[in-house]
Amino acid sequence: MRVRYRNANLWIGDESEPGMKSFDVIDGYIASADEVSVADHTLDLAGAFVMPAFRDGHCHPIFAGREHVGPDVTDAKSVAQIQQIIVDYAKTNPDVAWIDGAAYDRSIPAKFHRFELDDAIRDLPVVLHGADHHTLWVNTRALELCGLLETIPKLSVGSVDLDKDGVPTGILREWEAMQLVLSHIPSLSLDAELDCLDWAQRELLSTGVVEVQDAWIDPGMTEIYLESARQNRLRVRTNLAFRADPVTWESDFEYFTRMRDAVTTLNHPNLKSNAIKFFIDGVLGSSTASLLEPYVNGPHSHQHGEQVWPINELLRAASRANELGYQLHLHAIGDAAVRTALDVIERIRPTLQAVIAHTELVSDDDVARFKTLDVTANFEPLWAREDGQLLSCVPQVGRSRIDKMYRMRDLADAGARLSFGSDWPVSSPNALHGLATAVTRSLPGRAGWSLNQALTAREALQAYTRGVAAQMSNSERDGLLLDGAVAEFVVLSHNPLTCSKEALHDLKVLAVNLPSEPLLAF
Repeated sequence: MRVRYRNANLWIGDESEPGMKSFDVIDGYIASADEVSVADHTLDLAGAFVMPAFRDGHCHPIFAGREHVGPDVTDAKSVAQIQQIIVDYAKTNPDVAWIDGAAYDRSIPAKFHRFELDDAIRDLPVVLHGADHHTLWVNTRALELCGLLETIPKLSVGSVDLDKDGVPTGILREWEAMQLVLSHIPSLSLDAELDCLDWAQRELLSTGVVEVQDAWIDPGMTEIYLESARQNRLRVRTNLAFRADPVTWESDFEYFTRMRDAVTTLNHPNLKSNAIKFFIDGVLGSSTASLLEPYVNGPHSHQHGEQVWPINELLRAASRANELGYQLHLHAIGDAAVRTALDVIERIRPTLQAVIAHTELVSDDDVARFKTLDVTANFEPLWAREDGQLLSCVPQVGRSRIDKMYRMRDLADAGARLSFGSDWPVSSPNALHGLATAVTRSLPGRAGWSLNQALTAREALQAYTRGVAAQMSNSERDGLLLDGAVAEFVVLSHNPLTCSKEALHDLKVLAVNLPSEPLLAF
């Protein structure tokens, strides 16, 4: 089928300037408009701005879909609001066995104690995910059902917070501790999981995102994607990154390979699985990010945070992943963790370009190493603004280190390859919000923060398009609207390359084009 698009203010995604142009899409691929040929359909875009569609280099669609099922406390500004939301949810869902909601803002004034949740719900277990998704806040009933008021297993990473009497407060930090509760929550049926993934894909497409790196795949999750693809419900191109666990990684790799073989055999155009995710550290908000200089305040003051893997075991596992042909996708937030990730990459010299996700703090001595080692720095640009989540970390690490976070400009100037993501559901998957933040380093209507690290609109757009496509080892034409490229593009409300910086906050996605679904309007 040939579809002709007329009067597009087209930016192909490179260093060229946008210009008025007509182009054809033939069986899902871009082609120059051939006015001699007869088009099956002709669409006049009336001068609207058209550019390559967005890609997300680090997000979690299944987690986002699952959280959508439970109570949404994301916008709550007080404990009272959180309590009301979960009470209302319990009334609306009288048959629910567990209340599993997300994602509370850790910066709101609160003790974050189980008693605060008990005041709302006592007879049902309540589990709330922190906005960083490295923290759980649960009520007393949840602790009782998980046996955590009787005994707490020894943990290699993370913690179950205790009060002065040694009793759990209801806060659990990092995955190993969180699993003590999460493993007790009843699993969704496969049909419900597919519905969650359908919802997540609709959300992504509505923001112009057509391809993602799902950066956390545990046993049971690949099967959801496989079934979605078999039923032709997988609309967003997805690359799976299997999560390697420091305790079980050797047996886990058998599952990874079996699932990769199943994905390869299915041969669906929207599904591949070529990456393995390694957590190097935790997050700043829980004082579990690994730092070169110690934390300055709180229960972890004078400590350097935590690294998830013993270094020798990390080298063994990462080397094995490289031998099996997987890309290394390394979560590293603290500057010590980023250095460890770079050291591992330097030792292994992986075949596929490695990715360091988040890169919140990078030492001066490590900036140039990203280019030298051919590493993609994946940023979540929406975090680069003075919001509650950022400011909540000031007491732990001090203002001077906060102001050195998200060094996008320094890494770009050093020749590093940048890609952008959202870490959704940690933050919004809306790439336009991330674009505005990368350029202005601010919330709408607020002064910019660390403006010396701001990018241009063109650089930010390329990180969301060509940068992510390169991260995922796609065709060199992906992320560019060149002849022969897959017809994935978005129509925006105005031109982000020429509008004012303030107007970037008002950009809207009017439509997105997929090869099989021409010009979906929103």
